[in-house]
Parts: sequence; C-alpha cells; structure tokens
Amino acid sequence: MKEENKKPVSLTFSARMSALHLAMLYSFMIKRISKGYSTAEASFLMGYHIDFIKQKEELKSIGFSFEDMHSFRHAMEEISLRAMTPGFEQQNYTKDYLLKKHIEGSRIEHKMFRIEEDRSEVLVFQLMEENPDYIRYQTAEKENAAEVKAILNVLFEGRLFFSPQTPLAIYQRCRSAIGNESIEPRYIQAALTALTKKNNFPKLKRIRSNEYGCRYEKVFE
Repeated sequence: MKEENKKPVSLTFSARMSALHLAMLYSFMIKRISKGYSTAEASFLMGYHIDFIKQKEELKSIGFSFEDMHSFRHAMEEISLRAMTPGFEQQNYTKDYLLKKHIEGSRIEHKMFRIEEDRSEVLVFQLMEENPDYIRYQTAEKENAAEVKAILNVLFEGRLFFSPQTPLAIYQRCRSAIGNESIEPRYIQAALTALTKKNNFPKLKRIRSNEYGCRYEKVFE
C-alpha cells in the first residue's frame, strides 16, 4: 500500500553484457512497461518465479533462453518475437553497463548507461513507468480485488480447473468474465494464492512444468 511520506529511493545495478543481451533486456522492459505490468506480474503471467523478471532488470541474471523468450511473448500476448528484438547498440561487443533506478511517488525511472574505457557514463536508454506500489485510490483497489476474487471463486466452483490452467489462460478468462481488459494480474495472483491455501478440499494446486512454467489444477484430496 502507498505510504504518503515515503522517501525517494535510488538504486544502482551493474553488469557486463553483450550488445545482444542489452537489446533483449530493453525490448522486454519496454514491452512490460507498455502493458502496464509490474515485474512480478510479468513473471506471474509467464508462470515463472515471482522475481524472475526483477532479477533480469536488476542485472542479477543476464540473458534470456529461447524458452524464456517464448514464455514472455505469450505472457505479453504478442503474435511473434520480431517486434521484441530491436537492433540497438549495433556494435558486436561486450561492455560494462550501469542501471540507475529511481523510485519516487507514483513514478519509477530507469536509466541504462554504458561505461566507457575512461569510466565515463554514456546514456543508452531511459524508461519511465508507474510505481505499482503507489496506490492512488484505496477503495477502488479493494473493490477490484474483491471483484476478481468473486469471479475466480465462481470459476473454481465450475469446470475450469478440472484440467491444468496456465496463469495467462486464467487471467484471460477472468478478464472476459469481468469485461475489463485492463484488470491487473496481481488481483488474479492473490486470489489464486488464496485458493491454494484453503484448509479444506477441493482446492487449487500449483503444478510446476518445464513446458508451461506452472499451471493450476483443482485437487480433491
């Protein structure tokens, strides 16, 4: 939840990367931000560990496998990968890069710098996004979360989860049922987590899968 007087936070991350890895990271970041998803929401829709995209963007894990790329494409509901591989930083080299992340109020600013031989910093790209932890309207937030939870409970009582469902498929089904294309994935994730933590059966089970990342299935014992 939002803290009214929360102080600005500045973070710095560094790594040595190839021009290709940098281009892929930029492409993934700009696509995620354009969809309005947080790093946690993007990871959730991929069916991956919740910190997967965050670790990539904080340069703690470099590069994306072929499977990662396709999982991300599906999560972003893109038809192909062509629009997600910009040819920037054309030189075929590996360099040191510095990412500066500034969080203040409702905004997050990302600045990526290339470190030159003389240790000077050259700005490569700059991106802005909404801070997902900044909640403007607390009442609307609670109402949206409750609506998604109610819809998901109805779907749970039906036949949807008789076969394993990916997070993206569940998100799409809830969007369709609610009639709101902009509903945030975090509401789905929270409602799913609640259904997996039920004390009685039936409840949901989160199944790990190499092919799909993870899926959710209804279990009776």
